[in-house]
Amino acid sequence: MAKLPIGLAILLVLSGCKSAYSEPAKPALLTNSSPVAINTLQKAIEQAKGGKRVVLADTVFTKRSELLIDHGTSKDLNGMPVMGAHNIESEKFILQIRNNQCELYYPKKDLSIALKSISCKAL
Repeated sequence: MAKLPIGLAILLVLSGCKSAYSEPAKPALLTNSSPVAINTLQKAIEQAKGGKRVVLADTVFTKRSELLIDHGTSKDLNGMPVMGAHNIESEKFILQIRNNQCELYYPKKDLSIALKSISCKAL
């Protein structure tokens, strides 16, 4: 029987462990849309964007795994629309499940945030 060099054996073991623990994320839906869940999602979005808190509907992520947030029309001090503000793209967030853990994925920053107090199911 041929012996594997120790370095190669360790590499094979480590790559096997990594693949066992990092299952691919799957799109998901909330299983329970409660005020706590909505608050948790709002905080996660605020953390991801680094900006203002958003107002979410009670049905967010109950029918679709994706959420698009528009910036609306920014106005100047006189109440007039700011030139170019309508060209700001919507921001996308995706509810996912990986290793039985819900997470919010923000593709713009390639950022995943674990949502410990939220229950979801894969689509």
